[in-house]
Amino acid sequence: MRTKSTNMPVTEQQRQTILNTAQAQANALHGMYRDTLSAFLATPGAVPVPRAARAMFWLGRLRQWRAIDLHGTETCSTTNWLSLQLGVIESIAGTHALTLYKEQWSGPSRKQTYERDMSLQVAMLLALDWRELAQFTLQSWFGVDSELAALHPVSGMTGMIIGIAGKALDVSVPQTAFHKSDALLAQIVEHWQDDDTVFEPLACELADRHLNQCRLDTDQSLFDFDHPVEQAIPVELLMLLRLRGQNQIPGYLAQHGALSHPAAILAKAPAPARSQRCIGFIERVTRALPQYQELSEAITRQTEVLQQGLT
Repeated sequence: MRTKSTNMPVTEQQRQTILNTAQAQANALHGMYRDTLSAFLATPGAVPVPRAARAMFWLGRLRQWRAIDLHGTETCSTTNWLSLQLGVIESIAGTHALTLYKEQWSGPSRKQTYERDMSLQVAMLLALDWRELAQFTLQSWFGVDSELAALHPVSGMTGMIIGIAGKALDVSVPQTAFHKSDALLAQIVEHWQDDDTVFEPLACELADRHLNQCRLDTDQSLFDFDHPVEQAIPVELLMLLRLRGQNQIPGYLAQHGALSHPAAILAKAPAPARSQRCIGFIERVTRALPQYQELSEAITRQTEVLQQGLT
């Protein structure tokens, strides 16, 4: 089982190497996942749903990264944001299908990796202010009976995200149990609703921690932000700010390196849209697994809520 990572500083050169390596890996896998999804859409019975779901998840992640892979003084255009959000829904669609086959990734190491990626997606939904969809995914992926919440406590960044999201969205989730090295995360879970004099220094420490956790996973260590999307967009910070009612980055974080990417903002997202390949994937999975229809219903609810806010 992989161990918890440390918070040794990461230099800018190391960060660029990490991003370049991750991008190269993603590009190499793109063709394989594209072919897998195409085969599933053409002949659903020929490709197992979990395999197609992993392809959908990773293609969505790659779409997100390509949307924000900017250079120099480039900014996130409307087109960039639409592509990012399409990728988010694709990843959610793939992940939700995978959760229906949980027994296939229930081993300790794989479970830790999957739960990390799932919690980061919940944080992204909250950062985009898609609260209804975040509530659905949190309940579906992490929800437990309140009487059983203490049986399987969650730690680390996953614990911080689902602990705070559970309280904010009124969803019963596993209890948190942080290691000494994650004392900051425990403090944030306890004080995220406190006034600015308490929250500001914690938020700045969390931003520092974000930069130190942007590394590729190894066989020995699992880091919080292994993927370029979360390395560029500190969704855990944006989630907290959004839940505190803020619609722009506060001054005390505006110049921090963790929020230097043009996409690291509190953008007001439109109603969630689905790409053609995502629509096809959802239709075919729903035929095989009728309960998967709940995801489409959740996306519809989110759209309706946002439309009501415009009237």
